[in-house]
Amino acid sequence: MSPEAGELRDRAAALGVGTQAVALMLRRGIDSPEAQARLLRPRMSDLRAPHGMAGFEAALDLLQTAQQKRLRIGVFGDYDVDGVTTTAILTTYLEALGIDVVARAASREGGYGLQVADARALREAGAQVVLTGDCGTSDHEALAWLQGQGIPTAVIDHHQVPERMPPASALLNPHQPGCAFPFKGLCSAGVAFYLCASLRSALARKTGAALPDPKAWLDLVALGTICDMVPLVDENRILVRYGLGVIATRRRPGLRALLEFAGVGEDDPIDESHLGFRLGPRLNAPGRLGPAEPSLLLLRARSSVEARAMAERVEHFNIHRREHQDAIVREALALLAADPRTPQRYGIVVAGESWLHGIVGIAAAGVVAQYRRPALVLAVDRARGEARGSARTAGDIDVHAALRACAPHLRRFGGHRAAAGVSLDPAQIPALIEAFDAAVADQIRERQLGEPAVEHDGPLPLEAIDEPLLVDLEQLAPYGVGFAPPRFLCEDAVVERVRVLKGRHLSMALRQGRIGFEAIAFGQAAAHPGIAPGDRVAFLFVPLRSSFRGRVRLQLMVETMWPARGF
Repeated sequence: MSPEAGELRDRAAALGVGTQAVALMLRRGIDSPEAQARLLRPRMSDLRAPHGMAGFEAALDLLQTAQQKRLRIGVFGDYDVDGVTTTAILTTYLEALGIDVVARAASREGGYGLQVADARALREAGAQVVLTGDCGTSDHEALAWLQGQGIPTAVIDHHQVPERMPPASALLNPHQPGCAFPFKGLCSAGVAFYLCASLRSALARKTGAALPDPKAWLDLVALGTICDMVPLVDENRILVRYGLGVIATRRRPGLRALLEFAGVGEDDPIDESHLGFRLGPRLNAPGRLGPAEPSLLLLRARSSVEARAMAERVEHFNIHRREHQDAIVREALALLAADPRTPQRYGIVVAGESWLHGIVGIAAAGVVAQYRRPALVLAVDRARGEARGSARTAGDIDVHAALRACAPHLRRFGGHRAAAGVSLDPAQIPALIEAFDAAVADQIRERQLGEPAVEHDGPLPLEAIDEPLLVDLEQLAPYGVGFAPPRFLCEDAVVERVRVLKGRHLSMALRQGRIGFEAIAFGQAAAHPGIAPGDRVAFLFVPLRSSFRGRVRLQLMVETMWPARGF
């Protein structure tokens, strides 16, 4: 046994895991035994206090004043999952404290963020204080209007801060200048959790009363964190790990109904993939097609009857969302395939005039899955003289920074490293195509993003996949942005059976020597139209335990596949 193997075995024994788990942590830069122990066994006490978070004291003072004076608080959230969960956290927690609230969610047709019309509607609903969730940092006009009405505001957000600070009574945004909170990766739901926890502590010190514990709201924090694709490191890992435990109790009527409609059985274990791929798309669906109000009402539902009715509405929106999404992805991929320059692009831009701008973000993810490069998908509205779109990243490319380099061609852009949105004059699209490509190329420099076997954790024979390995890998969860899931290479396997599911996915039986596994390759049917039994393939995969109606089995999730002849 080599010295390195012996050290790996000793470290694994001390941590109570297998050597593969230690090797994965080392490959992800988690080097010290202390850091590895924290990752395996996170504690809520490891969360750093919000001391130094700019705007925090002002926001706390505002909420305490509202509570003491019995003021009605209006909460307005953006239309995506982070915005809806942030609004649900703030409103339901404030209501649990006995505070009168009015909840509103944005409509995509009304535009991103808080508009003056939304501010007027909140005032007409009797709001005497206004909080914004996952928006507000750039919404100067609406905040100034509220200020002119004598209505104080607190912005709870995590988007990039423009040069001019918003005219709010308090800005809670870890990215603002002068914010000394060390972790900048919180989404808005995470910031809202910190605010609620600190409000509880402040009120408890004054009154000595037993107050609701914000830990019961960690299910919504985990949902917002996973779906907003913020880094799953440091505080976010802790919040998501404990939030998944809260979701597993299925106490919140809205999430219980949503899990049912998503086909997750009552006894099925829940992990981050359920949030990102089953719950998140459903909650996003109403806001992609119009007002996000149904999703907010679902998360705020107080009874199973109310929750089920709202979940049914959300599912209706989700079915329509999927139909539009599939059509856009098909058309986008056809346009890109017809463009001879596509294979040479570092960053991809594609536009269509019949596409719904609320769906293009998911379509961009579909383009990324096909080309493994950052993609920006635009919906063009010639009548309004506007193109609106969404970008999604690949690898570690910062798409927000790439769009910043394209700013001369844009009217507006915003977002973060992994996902961003834009608005521009359609006449600027040709220039944007070249500028985005060049901006991504500048970030990549010498790295080749599209090579299939570059980013993985090494070869793993199928005979090495067993229950103890899966237990080890699950102990390292949650996986996501900033902490990639284990991705292994299979250099040569034989396809024994293959069929296409829902016109998009490949269900396969793969064999290597004596060992065979069931495998699923999501969204890859179009990429492998001629695959047949007997073909030899190489692929990158994630081993996992799949659960269906209480039955658990080992399965391979194939991320990328190519002919095995190259080996």
